[in-house]
Amino acid sequence: MKVWMYVVLWMFPLLGYANTQQVELDKLMAAPTLTLKCTGDEQGLDIPLAHRWNVKKVTLNLHYVSSINLITSQSQLVVKLNGMPIAQTKLDALSPDVLVQLNLPVQYLSAGYNKLSFAVAQHSESKGCEKGCSPDMWTTIDLKRSVLAIDYENKAVPVALSSVGTLLFDPKVFPQAEVHLVTDTQDAELLNPLSIVASGVAHHFDYRQVSFTVSSKLKPGVDNILVGKHVFVQGLLGEAKLALVDHEQGGYVSMLPLPQAGGGQDAGHALLVVTGKQVDDVKLAAETFASMSTFPGTSSLSAYEFKLPKLKEYSGRELIEPGKEYTLKALNFPTATFQGGNANSKDINFRLPSDFMIRPNLSAKLTLHFAYGAGMRDTSAMNIVVNGKIVKGIHLGNTDGASFQNYMIEIPTRLFQPGSNRISFNTELHPPLKECDLMLTGNMFLTVFDDTTFSFPDMPHFVELPRLELFMLSGFPFTRWADGYESKVVLTQTDDNTLSAAMNLIGLMTQKSGFPLYAIQLDKALANPWKGDFILLGSPDSISAALGGKDLPFTKGKSAVPYALVRDWASDPVLVSSVQSSQLGEGQGYLMQFESPYESGRTGMVFAARDSKNLLSLSEALLKSEVQAQTEGELTMLDIASQEDKPIVKSFKPEVTYTTGKSGKKSFWQSYLYTHPYVYYGLVILLTIGFAITLFVVLRRYRKKRVAGRPV
Repeated sequence: MKVWMYVVLWMFPLLGYANTQQVELDKLMAAPTLTLKCTGDEQGLDIPLAHRWNVKKVTLNLHYVSSINLITSQSQLVVKLNGMPIAQTKLDALSPDVLVQLNLPVQYLSAGYNKLSFAVAQHSESKGCEKGCSPDMWTTIDLKRSVLAIDYENKAVPVALSSVGTLLFDPKVFPQAEVHLVTDTQDAELLNPLSIVASGVAHHFDYRQVSFTVSSKLKPGVDNILVGKHVFVQGLLGEAKLALVDHEQGGYVSMLPLPQAGGGQDAGHALLVVTGKQVDDVKLAAETFASMSTFPGTSSLSAYEFKLPKLKEYSGRELIEPGKEYTLKALNFPTATFQGGNANSKDINFRLPSDFMIRPNLSAKLTLHFAYGAGMRDTSAMNIVVNGKIVKGIHLGNTDGASFQNYMIEIPTRLFQPGSNRISFNTELHPPLKECDLMLTGNMFLTVFDDTTFSFPDMPHFVELPRLELFMLSGFPFTRWADGYESKVVLTQTDDNTLSAAMNLIGLMTQKSGFPLYAIQLDKALANPWKGDFILLGSPDSISAALGGKDLPFTKGKSAVPYALVRDWASDPVLVSSVQSSQLGEGQGYLMQFESPYESGRTGMVFAARDSKNLLSLSEALLKSEVQAQTEGELTMLDIASQEDKPIVKSFKPEVTYTTGKSGKKSFWQSYLYTHPYVYYGLVILLTIGFAITLFVVLRRYRKKRVAGRPV
């Protein structure tokens, strides 16, 4: 009976509204639980609300568990919305496991990010005393089982380009965004402008997952972008009784109402038009659209020229430049104050180039400017944590408080890794309490100032591949140049689904690198030989044919298929290879990475499925963080049909590797010495001995000459 009551309570707020989005709170915080400790604590998360939503009702089904040792009459949980208390409940020791439904007042909500926080007052008594942070004083919110439901209607989209930046491509739309691209799919010259538009859209959505579909017709119920030459665009718009203002030259970007199939217009969605009379004009319009951070209030614009500044290699989202000194403010870490005995840690997040060969004998430098309060016990400390490993504890031993400038910490570079890194500041602030003393926390603080600096030493760019995890981390090696220069995406099948899958991959790489892929090439054939990096999409047989008969798993006839056989405690899975005649099934596909057959040090990657419909479904699965986290090594097999709840992902590490350098090229000796370090050390020793012998001989001859010239 109780279960049915929860079902009815859950379904009731979903009735009567045009749209409802449901999301578990762990999707908004990337953590399974949130634990509140000590006598008083407050933590929270941000609720994103899209600007195009007219929110009608927000319901929170909150699940939490509290300690059974709390004093019920004095302990409570308060729920706050943007700082305003909206609900409170007793923490009952006799009913510690609670599910409660709350209606969040929409008048306290606004478009953007809204702070939902949980504050507790917790009390527990032992031997007539209450300790400020006793281990039995806690309340844990189960974020996985706590669900937020938002009922809303879409606002009418104004027919103005300014709507693009505020309403259409808003990263606060969740759980994901969907955009339909309309183009003349038979015109291969339009592939590059189309990819630039898709990359620009993904860049506007920032980190928010966005899936693309492509066809030559408008799609109802979603935002559409029409990309094509003027003749094609006018013909398609004429069918919907719409027309563009004529323009003489250059690119043209316009906003129009989205027509409905039965007549009329969809006020909640828009039709963007990116066009020009010639392909170069369409590309100019696409580049302009992809690069814009602010949009005019008019319904259209004409573009006549586009200039891209010269880009450095290895530039992109959160990527730091080795050898350069950064302030914490530049690393998106404002001045932070840690208050009380259970203050949350604060992090610096940054990326190192994916092909960094990190030398373990060097140090990164963190120069701290910080201050801490008076009256704390001399056991207080601040801990510096790098990628989950505690590397330094700073003793806060002055009971009168102190302030420090240029407090230098050298962090061994072996603790860092190519790709994402995190430096965390954790505090242990202790009051000088005796038993039964009241804990006051106003003086318990530590402030880290944002003019603190961090620098990482320069390292060579040299990495061993294949490593699909680097592709999922930053799009490497296809984003070695932030705009995708010297990279190509090749369609071995030319239908709409394959093209849509390519747009999803391009959007994925854009969001990983944080920069629109203006220079990446999209084509229906691979130039032979192609000197850059490439990705091939299609069926195993079509990809194999495009690569001149390369042996790939699950091609027709006989093919080698790898399996992980056994695994012991000290090694990776042992791979066996079965030569068999088999095919991919429904919902199955794979990613595979290898050295390009056309250029040493360059990378080829294939994305294969049994047909284009499955390829599109699998490309959408690749956008999910749980799939990306399991993709690694040389080969990743995907199965989205065997289990309904989540994809099956199996990755295989490579048996044969290759190396690549900063420009994607490598020399034989560089590669050989990297893969045979003892030869390198031997050469260094021989050169040192040779230099010493040469110096000895030279000095000996010089001494003989001086002695020979002296009088006896």
